Amino acid sequence: MDKPALLLTRPRDSAERFAARLSKSALQDVSICISPLLEIDKCGEAPDVSRYDGAVFTSARALDFAPTLSNGIAFCVGAQTAKAVKAAGWQVEMVAQTADELVARMRDAKVTGRFVHLAGEHRRGQIAQRLTQAGMQVDVFTLYTQHLRPLSQDAQRILAGEVPVIVPLFSPRTAAQFVDQAQDLRRVAVAAISPSVAEVFQGKLPKALHIAKAPTGEEMVRTVEMLLCGDRFP
Repeated sequence: MDKPALLLTRPRDSAERFAARLSKSALQDVSICISPLLEIDKCGEAPDVSRYDGAVFTSARALDFAPTLSNGIAFCVGAQTAKAVKAAGWQVEMVAQTADELVARMRDAKVTGRFVHLAGEHRRGQIAQRLTQAGMQVDVFTLYTQHLRPLSQDAQRILAGEVPVIVPLFSPRTAAQFVDQAQDLRRVAVAAISPSVAEVFQGKLPKALHIAKAPTGEEMVRTVEMLLCGDRFP
């Protein structure tokens, strides 16, 4: 089998960080194309976080626009988010793999206080609403928006080529944009971070579709490396 190409659709900085986590052996002779399907722009003013007991972070992207509360408590979705939040000076109190898990753990731990969810315009899980219903006071501040972008000509050329193409996808919205934009999925193997991402492909199936064992960056790296090395690619 020809060595596959790797098509990365996250914002360029995130795509480059993900590529850097892949092993050199998996990337040997692999062509990488970065074609961001999202463009991040600031769209709101950050709140005075000193008025809160802590913050909720569901994406490390919020740190690009958020102030830091020295030793402020943070509740995070995702290990990579938590790592970035800690590096920014926050004290990470809790890390969950998904929004549902974070809500359940905060509720079960009987967390109290006033918190702020620093987020993007497009978000899932209704975290603030559910935590408020559980007795916490949680405000949401939208700090950035994510504009949809088309696939680049280079990406379309790779998809129309003769080699297999590995496409990791990290959100249902990005997956939907990829399905809308991709002109040819016959040689595409998708690595989906979650079942909700995989569900987007029900009406337009790629050649292969693999769901990471857990919705984490680490498992996405393992899934992509597996596909790059030819394992389980039909």
